[in-house]
Amino acid sequence: MFEKMLEHPLIELQLDSEYRKVREEIHFNHLIFTSPIDEYFDYSEGRLPYRSLRFEHESFSPEQLKSRESIAGKSGFWQPAMQVNYPNEEDFTQIVEIKHATGQNCENTTIVREFPEDYRSGGEPYYPIPAADTHEIYQRYKQLADLEGNVSFVGRLATYRYYNMDQVVGMALSEFEKLKKLSE
Repeated sequence: MFEKMLEHPLIELQLDSEYRKVREEIHFNHLIFTSPIDEYFDYSEGRLPYRSLRFEHESFSPEQLKSRESIAGKSGFWQPAMQVNYPNEEDFTQIVEIKHATGQNCENTTIVREFPEDYRSGGEPYYPIPAADTHEIYQRYKQLADLEGNVSFVGRLATYRYYNMDQVVGMALSEFEKLKKLSE
């Protein structure tokens, strides 16, 4: 289904493209922007801080997982849930084992450890950092965003607010319904 959508003559896919470098070449009726809002406005009101992450993947064979059965609660898994948080003693903040969500039926598994990383040292932005001063900066960007009639700012980075992924999906679907009604 995804491939058919990309074959549509009104859809152009550009990979490894920075918005700031290609924005003058892009022609659109309506833009849905999900990147950092301060980037959209060329940081005109100042840079917003973000928390970044570094990911480390590790895969395990069935033999390696045998010793984890009492922790995971079943064979073939590293941990008992898709996401387990580690707020205190570890360098990483959580371990994610996607196999819990996908329903994969295999004896091996892969986990991903998430480590906090400084966005300013070249990391990618993942989470806004809420504080009084950053709220003021975001509000100035929000005022500018409200003047953009043909742009929707959607998601964590574009609205500078933490959302769980189900909330982001809900936000995207809601924006779609709004735009669909406007086009009818």
